Amino acid sequence: MKLISALLGALLLYALLDFLYIKYWKSKLSVELSFSKDFATEGEEISLIEVVTNRKLLPLSILQVKFAASRFLEFDDKDNSAISDLYYRNDMLTIMMYQRLTKTLAIHCAHRGYYTIQRMDLVCSNLFMSHEEVATYDLNIFLSVYPRTIDALKFEVAFSKMLGTVLTRRFINEDPFEFNNIREYQSYDSLKSINWKASAKTDSLKVNVHDYTSSQQVKIFINTESDTVRKYDDLSEESIRIATTLAQALIAKGVPISIHTNALDIITKEIIEIPAGSGSNHYKTIQESLSRIDLTLEPPAFLPSFQEQITSTAVKDYLIIISYYQREKLQQLLISQMHARKEFVWIIPTNFEISVVVSEELVGKIIPWETERN
Repeated sequence: MKLISALLGALLLYALLDFLYIKYWKSKLSVELSFSKDFATEGEEISLIEVVTNRKLLPLSILQVKFAASRFLEFDDKDNSAISDLYYRNDMLTIMMYQRLTKTLAIHCAHRGYYTIQRMDLVCSNLFMSHEEVATYDLNIFLSVYPRTIDALKFEVAFSKMLGTVLTRRFINEDPFEFNNIREYQSYDSLKSINWKASAKTDSLKVNVHDYTSSQQVKIFINTESDTVRKYDDLSEESIRIATTLAQALIAKGVPISIHTNALDIITKEIIEIPAGSGSNHYKTIQESLSRIDLTLEPPAFLPSFQEQITSTAVKDYLIIISYYQREKLQQLLISQMHARKEFVWIIPTNFEISVVVSEELVGKIIPWETERN
């Protein structure tokens, strides 16, 4: 009789605990995911912070936190995870009554992009692990990974002459009464711009930066369309890095910059166009916009919009075209702009498969850029 009573008691206890877990496991339970910052730069290390809070008397012996993130966000801790088209994370933990657990996951931002985590699943086992309960939560956390700038020495070797041309020939109307800031001396700066007092204080050459009285600007064109059946994402990514670095260098000199591309925005699915501007806020807008370029979306043809833009551009403006696409129609268009006395340079990213093949007339207007192998 005592045995039967004990069995009945155990069954009642099991049924009661099972009922309590089914009914109350989600009650006063919260899980938060957040990136340590809203933006990072390609190659930077950041964190994903996971906070689980249980504000009730019922402990949860086995709780699984599941979510999926881009495989380009490389987590240092790869336990309880799987990687295919996405990175699938499954963290298992035990949380007692009225307890908060915080886990910090280190992430390497391996690739430029705009990343979101939109959903999280919680899976809870009852005390006897006889069955599981599942709850799904919608999330809205995002991370913008800005394109990195290219190596300073390599940039200086390849582009110092071109930057000097832009700054001395096109933007010669500095207003000496419109002071902007002070920065490090560069090889293309004139001696008269050196701030000797600031240089003496810092023991390195500093120059004054002035605003300009003219409306001249630099227009940067980024083409992500391939002229072959195969797409070369490595060259498109390098094009984006070159544009970012040039924008940074020119904005530092107070030069107005606009960005034009046939690449599509991952959020709006529209072509990305950034009107002319200058200053640190404008540079951040450029970084944010270029981080959202989605190379998996097929870009529209580059030539029609580029022809419309370039033919309507003022002669005083300076054009920078970044494109590994080298078809004859593009070359003929650029030659016609040479005859119209338009100032431009064509930067051609190359790799072990793509080389520079251009008309003799354009040789003086191109800068080949060899992309480093990963």
